[in-house]
Amino acid sequence: MGSIEVPASIGQRLLAMIGHYRPGHGALNCPVVCRLRGPLDVDALRAALDGLTAAHEALRTAFAGRGRRLTQVIHAPRTLPLARVDLAGEAELAAALAGELATPIDVADWPTRATLWRLGPADHALCLNMHHLVTDAWSAGLIFHELRARYGLALGSASPIRAPRWQYRDFVDWQTRLCEGTGLDRHRDYWRARLAGLRLPRLPYREASGPSAVTGADIPPEVAAGLRRLARDCRATLFSVMLALYYAVLRQVCGQDDLAVASLFANRSREEARDTVGFLANMVVLRTTATGRQTFPALVRAAHETVAGALAYQEQPYQTLPLDPASLGGGRADDVVFQMMAELDHVGRVGDLEFELLVPEDIGSRFGVELAVTPHGAGMRVLLFHTARLAPSTASDMLEGYLSAAAAVAGGAPVPLAHLGL
Repeated sequence: MGSIEVPASIGQRLLAMIGHYRPGHGALNCPVVCRLRGPLDVDALRAALDGLTAAHEALRTAFAGRGRRLTQVIHAPRTLPLARVDLAGEAELAAALAGELATPIDVADWPTRATLWRLGPADHALCLNMHHLVTDAWSAGLIFHELRARYGLALGSASPIRAPRWQYRDFVDWQTRLCEGTGLDRHRDYWRARLAGLRLPRLPYREASGPSAVTGADIPPEVAAGLRRLARDCRATLFSVMLALYYAVLRQVCGQDDLAVASLFANRSREEARDTVGFLANMVVLRTTATGRQTFPALVRAAHETVAGALAYQEQPYQTLPLDPASLGGGRADDVVFQMMAELDHVGRVGDLEFELLVPEDIGSRFGVELAVTPHGAGMRVLLFHTARLAPSTASDMLEGYLSAAAAVAGGAPVPLAHLGL
């Protein structure tokens, strides 16, 4: 079988280092999990998975070497094995999915693994598990959409599927030229000014070791609707509103007004990269000031300005940001992270078969403390991932504070941060 060797991207080299120092768990797995309701044609599903693998080089890219010598080995298309397992019910599915997500993928061999669980004649669950080196959250959305389209194509649909304009190696070539030239000079100037004197949030960490944990809760539909109205009233994005809530909680917990939170942005400013499957995402640092006298709408507008700047300058690789190690106090700028999944169409139908994209909570996080917000029907689901260094009671208080702050501001009143009752 033929293969092509090309250099790895800057982001891939960093992720590979994380995988090297944290082996034996699935924190670098990045799955697409679907519930399939209705009559399933397994042969058509196999054809759809094989079509995805053939169309996107990243899904058949293995890796060799380490560090700066890390190399992408792009294999020729081949059939993706589909493991099929019969289960008795939801409890067995939850256990099977947790086990699959906790099992690392040997990316030196092949970057993807597919499992189909059958719960009944018209009820299945599919997990296309991928190593994070070859995919990201944006790519997962592309894959979910294209999986449905290719399933329909295998059943005889006439809908054409456009080939990606860039493969991942095209992105790597472009990023390499950008970093070696002068194209990032204005980005470096922006981040140097933005991050000058940065101090990390001082969370009440403890000396402890052990597995990471996650706690989650729901924002009800009526509160979510109020937060969307607030975003419109502030001429901001919902992302900025949910980030501002995180700032408000961190200000209370850390006793700081100057707050920096890391987040992964899609990093697809080039039109050619919009339909590329691969690890294009880049970490940015979102630094904003939050004071007690500031109203929450004012904080939303400040957060929106921060996010807009980061979007404009997101091409600067995180590893090359001008961060002063002395100011970080031995920590990392990505110790405290905020993520929000886009409000995409999570349900689609192909003939009589319904595809529903699921967001598993068992995947974990590779960061110290990560707050993630995902769509959940008409409401939202909030997850707080944390290492053992953060006491479970502190994590629970932070999550409860986030929910209570969301309810307090959803009505749109200009509530000062000091009066949120956190």
